Amino acid sequence: MGLRIQGVLVRARPDEAGLAQFGQAYPYRVFELSGRGLWLMDIGVEAPKPGDRATVRAARRLAPSYVDAMRVLGNDDDQFEQFAWLAASAVVAEKLRQPVLGFVSDDDQLDFATVITSAGVGVIDDRLGHYLLRWENGGLTIQPFLEGSEAELAVPPEELALIPAVTLLGPEKLTAGGYPLHGNVAAEMSSFSNGAAALGVGTTNYGRVGSLALIAARGLENSMWDRAVRGDHS
Repeated sequence: MGLRIQGVLVRARPDEAGLAQFGQAYPYRVFELSGRGLWLMDIGVEAPKPGDRATVRAARRLAPSYVDAMRVLGNDDDQFEQFAWLAASAVVAEKLRQPVLGFVSDDDQLDFATVITSAGVGVIDDRLGHYLLRWENGGLTIQPFLEGSEAELAVPPEELALIPAVTLLGPEKLTAGGYPLHGNVAAEMSSFSNGAAALGVGTTNYGRVGSLALIAARGLENSMWDRAVRGDHS
């Protein structure tokens, strides 16, 4: 997982009062995207242990059918780190009083993005194994996919039919390039703001030096995004 990314994007500079409230729940570092009118927060979100019921409950309150489907498609060993990021992104939206784009993705398993406003969770895009999930307006669509020489998928669990407002599509064969790096995150960033392209998400050289400036921090001593701050060569 050498190409992991994580964070929350916002369109307005976080105010001190909102950050003070948020900082009571999570440590953070805030970066400004140079000349883009966007701010990026990295957050100290702890990866939950498998079977962590508190994390599941917090996420399920926000998007119940999505959480239920992920648990049906997953197994007892899954950490469901994206559930923790969903909950943290909701706290950012509440405390900063503005729409947010939360994300966590790597080059192996994770590819999670969510857009949350004051009205609640608007969109969730996620991947679990050979399934893509999109939660929007209370409905969930699940798209199985095949890669490379794979001829067929295992039959989806019957329990999916018991979850309200779920649409299960037929399997789709990916193109020769296979699953795109940070595909869900890159797509939602493009919709959230054109300026997010400056982060280079979806490429192997994201976070170019000079693209970010650190403007605030509390409790989080370092971030994967520090390398994009001019003068930081760590």
